[in-house]
Amino acid sequence: MDDDVSVSAGLEDRLREHRRGSGGPSGTLVLSDAEGFVGDTITFQGRNLPANEQFEIQWHSTNGRWGVLQANEIVGPQYEPRTDTVATVQSDDSGTFDEEWTVPQDYGGSHAVEVVTGDGETVDRAEFEIFPWFELENTTAELGDTFTIRGYGIGPNVITNNYQVTWDNGFVGFMTGVMNRGTATAEIRAVGPPGTHVIQMWRNYRGVPYLQNNTQSPFGPVGQGRQSRWAVEVTEPSEPPRTAWVDRQLDEQPIELHYPDIDEDTDAELNITPTSGQAGTTAFVTGENFPPNEEVDLIWYRHEGHRPKGIQIKPVPKPDRLPTVTTDENGAFQQEIEIEVDEGSTRPITAKVDGREVAVTGFVLQPSIEKFEPTSGPVNTTIEIELSGIGWAIYENAPYLVYDNKPLGYTCGLSNDDEKRLLEIEIPATGEPGWHFIDAYPSLFEMRDDEPEFAIRPHLSYLDNHPVRPLPALHFAFEVTEE
Repeated sequence: MDDDVSVSAGLEDRLREHRRGSGGPSGTLVLSDAEGFVGDTITFQGRNLPANEQFEIQWHSTNGRWGVLQANEIVGPQYEPRTDTVATVQSDDSGTFDEEWTVPQDYGGSHAVEVVTGDGETVDRAEFEIFPWFELENTTAELGDTFTIRGYGIGPNVITNNYQVTWDNGFVGFMTGVMNRGTATAEIRAVGPPGTHVIQMWRNYRGVPYLQNNTQSPFGPVGQGRQSRWAVEVTEPSEPPRTAWVDRQLDEQPIELHYPDIDEDTDAELNITPTSGQAGTTAFVTGENFPPNEEVDLIWYRHEGHRPKGIQIKPVPKPDRLPTVTTDENGAFQQEIEIEVDEGSTRPITAKVDGREVAVTGFVLQPSIEKFEPTSGPVNTTIEIELSGIGWAIYENAPYLVYDNKPLGYTCGLSNDDEKRLLEIEIPATGEPGWHFIDAYPSLFEMRDDEPEFAIRPHLSYLDNHPVRPLPALHFAFEVTEE
C-alpha cells in the first residue's frame, strides 16, 4: 500500500512539473487538514500563484440516489460524479491566499479539491477525507418516546454506507445515507424497563454488526474517535402512551408508471382531490371534456400477482367498487367517493365510456391501522393487527416488525385474493408486566445488487433515505398485565 501511495504522489509531482514546463498555470494548494468531519472548518492555502488573480476552488464529490426500475424494483444505491464551486478567491501581491471553509454535509471518503483558473484550467489539487460520525440528539426519553440519531458523512463506499443500530446489545435495524448527501436520521424507541440502556452504532456491508469494528477493523473504529456508543435513560411516562399510531404522512402524487394502458387517448380529463390519503378518506372525482349527457363508468384498479410464483404483478380492474356517473351538457361531472380499504401505493382509476377506457388518474392509498386488539393482557395474549394501504411495490411491500427494539420478522402486503385487502398479523405478548412496543418499519425487501446486503432488515433511516416514496412507520403499545 505504501509503495502505491509513493508512486501516486510521484506521478502527481511529475504532472505538476509538466504543466509548469509546458506553460500551464502554476501554483500550490495545501489544506490545513487532510481529514476530518462534516462541520469542521479547514483552510485552503494557495501559494506560488500569479499575483492578483482570481481562482475558483472546486470540490469533487458524488450525487446519490436509489436505482429503481418502473418505480418498483430496487437495483441498489447509485452514485454519479458531482463538482461544486465552493469558493472564489483572489491571490495577493505575493501570489498567496488563505480561505476558510466549513465542510458541508456530504458523503464520506476522499474528495478532490482543485484550484482552477477563470479559463477552467486546474492549477493544483489536494485531497480531503471525510469520516462518518453520529450524534445522539437526546439522552433521556420517556417510555414510548424516541431517541434521535443522526449520521453524517455516510458512504458511498459499500463498506461505509451501511451502519447498524443496537439497543442493549440487540440488533434493531440499519441506517444508510444513500440520499441527502450521506446524512441520515433514525428514531429509536425508548423501551423498558425504565432505567439506563445502551445505544451503539456498528458498521458492516453485510447489514449486521461486525463486532471487531472498534478493535481490529481495517477501516478504523466507527466514528473515527467520535462517540458511537451512548448510555441513555428511559423514564416513567407522565401519561399512558398511545396504543396505535402512524407517522405523519405527506401529500403525495400518484405514480403514472403504475397506471394501466387505456383503450383510447382522448381529450377527456379525469382528476381526483385529494390525491392521497388513508382508507376512509372522502375524495372528489371530477371529469371534463367527456361527451355531454353520457354515462361514465368509474373503474378502480388494484395490483395483483405473485413474485415467488413468477406471476407478473399488474393492475387489475375492479368494476364494482366505484359508481357510474352521468356528464352534464358540458361533458363534465363531479362525484364524491369514499376510499375503500385496499392495498396501498398508486390505485389507478379509469373512466369508461361505451365500454372503452378513455381517461385515467390515480389515488395514493397510504398505510393505516385498521385493528389493534387487545391493548393489554397477560403474557402469551394473542395481539391481532390489521393494516391497510400497504403497497405492492418492492420498497413498500414488506414492513419489518420489531418488538421492544428486537427484530421479529417481516410481513407481505400483496394478495391475489380480492377479499383479503388487509394485512393480518398475530403476535404473542411477551415480557415483564408493563408497557411493550411494536414498531413496523419499512424495508427494502429485495435488491438486484448483492452488496451491501441490507435488504430484509428494518430500515431505520426511512425518514429521509427510503426509495421512491416517503413511507411512514406504524407503531403500537401493549400493556402486559399480571396473570
